Amino acid sequence: MEEEIKKEIHKRIFVHLAIIISGLLLLVFALPVLARFFAPLIVAWIIAMMANPPVRFLEKRIKIMRKHGSAIVIILVIIAIIALLYVVAGTLFSQISSMIDTLPDVYENVLDNLQEFIGALHKKYNIIPANINKIFSDNESKINDYILAMLNSIQSPVSTVSSVASSLIDIFIISILTLMLAYFFTAGHDRIKAAVKKCMPESIKASAALIKNTVFTAIGGYLKACLQIMIIMFLILFLFFAVMRIDYALPIALITSILDFLPFIGTGFVLMPWAAYSVITGEYLKAVVLMSSYFVTMLVRRLLEPKLVGDSIGMSPFLTLVSMFIGYRLMGMLGLIIGIPAGMILKEFYDEGLFNNTIKGIKILAGDINEYRKYW
Repeated sequence: MEEEIKKEIHKRIFVHLAIIISGLLLLVFALPVLARFFAPLIVAWIIAMMANPPVRFLEKRIKIMRKHGSAIVIILVIIAIIALLYVVAGTLFSQISSMIDTLPDVYENVLDNLQEFIGALHKKYNIIPANINKIFSDNESKINDYILAMLNSIQSPVSTVSSVASSLIDIFIISILTLMLAYFFTAGHDRIKAAVKKCMPESIKASAALIKNTVFTAIGGYLKACLQIMIIMFLILFLFFAVMRIDYALPIALITSILDFLPFIGTGFVLMPWAAYSVITGEYLKAVVLMSSYFVTMLVRRLLEPKLVGDSIGMSPFLTLVSMFIGYRLMGMLGLIIGIPAGMILKEFYDEGLFNNTIKGIKILAGDINEYRKYW
């Protein structure tokens, strides 16, 4: 009888683990494919979430029933959001494309300046090791050729994206469908929400509520605070770059602010080497301004972070690095960014006890396997 009970427990544990492993595999491999396939639906849902608060506000002010007279208001709000996103995305894409086209020339210019600086330093003080001097003095070095090839290869995806974007018919159809979906999502927000709740089993509702509270309250608050800081960093950097009349100030400020979003990196990852290079090239004023922008962003972050984010993200540095590493290995640079919130979500789930049954099942299996092997 006891053996039968054990077998039944083992079956349930194996089914439970199989479901979890299948879910993880689907999440890692199938979700990106599905996300690309349903991209218009996802974009429409995001636009609807952005449009819903102003629509509710206008409905309360104008006293119009959503299902009868708010179509014009909803469409105007959605069009305004889409137009804003289109202008911002179009400007960024144009500047980033131009900036990527100039990267090989910029690299060669930087290399020439470094060669000249190192050559002068070596000639005056004779302190540069021969192998280092050879790397920077040899224009035909493998490193130089490799970097130039890499920079030139970056241009091909941009050209591919440009050719895809030239398909006006596809863009027009997708835009119309996205706009219509966003309208229906916004107009029927309450009904869709009620229908989803009605179709959801009671056993899942409790878990769904726990997941919602964990993700949208804890993690959502953290991401919102980080986004606010990132926007402030972007505005400060863009102001400094605009005053210095730096080419491609918008994408450089955006990239630097995104790097500031990542732990252990910050704005100094871009600004400090740039300032050092400006000193080498004799642009002392630019170096001073870049150093000033770094100290200003660092000071603003130190003032805002305790109020908006808190002193920590709730994970140890080790777990943070592990989350970043796993995210990077799975999804590249995007995974590096979303690895930390994903790690926070898993940690919150663990603290809430969502993994208790899984851990208990693994312990039972491990104990039984250990007992079984003793008879060999």
